[in-house]
Amino acid sequence: MAEILKNIENNLKMQIELFEKLIELEKAKQQALVNNRIQVLEMVTAQEEKILLDVSRLEEERLYWADFFAQETGKKREDITLRDLETVHPVFKDIRAQLEKEIREIQFLKETNTKLLEHAIGLVNITINALTSTSKATYSPNNKGYKWNKENFFIDKDA
Repeated sequence: MAEILKNIENNLKMQIELFEKLIELEKAKQQALVNNRIQVLEMVTAQEEKILLDVSRLEEERLYWADFFAQETGKKREDITLRDLETVHPVFKDIRAQLEKEIREIQFLKETNTKLLEHAIGLVNITINALTSTSKATYSPNNKGYKWNKENFFIDKDA
């Protein structure tokens, strides 16, 4: 059992390290969004994908180790939480606290980055709408319904 405890402890510590890397990448993504650096954003996203694959692999491994704790706690492996493990093996208390902290920070950064992306998309849509709605008057003054009003130097749409 000591070996199983050590294996799952190592697994969770590796997940914490990967979450810390994800936090740094989310911060880099945030800076790329603020500074409108699309290439940096693409590179960061590619790095995130690799780390998320590693996290997924570690999660599968964690579920394997959870089978042993399922027998000990009487729960399904998918239902076992770190709090459950912590009650039986107090060594997991600090790991649980660290994981919760890292996950909260990732969630906060992802929410902030999502808002930044939504704002950027909104600005692009406004710009596109402005360009497409004024293009007729700006670039085609001879279209039917438009005439040049020499007195005011404006396009008179009432013509």
